[in-house]
Amino acid sequence: MAHALHHIHIKTRDPAASAQWWIDMFGGTRLPEYSFGTMLFTPVEFDGVRINLTTPSPGEDDSIADLPPLPHLGLEHIGILAEDLDADMARFRKQGLEVDGPRQGSGGYTVAFVKTPDGITLELMQEK
Repeated sequence: MAHALHHIHIKTRDPAASAQWWIDMFGGTRLPEYSFGTMLFTPVEFDGVRINLTTPSPGEDDSIADLPPLPHLGLEHIGILAEDLDADMARFRKQGLEVDGPRQGSGGYTVAFVKTPDGITLELMQEK
């Protein structure tokens, strides 16, 4: 049986704003919104990877406080290839986002980490 990554699911207070942030930062296509139960889905797709941005369900904790420090077990971060890491970091810093790097990473990459407005840690990687 073949497998392929279908989506990444991110819960957020404002799926439309989050979708626009992903599009503004990385390009991609906003797909039609839809509801499933009480959740509003606002999907974005780029390079064949779909990100489902949804509202929390009623009664779910919608805080993003107390995130575990890096490194930690479980889903730690999402890695994204970058063509111009310095330009990306400048855009993130201009938004006031928490940025760590750039620095030498493994495999010959220069890497930097950034926390998105929704509290997701991204690792941006640029080949040397």
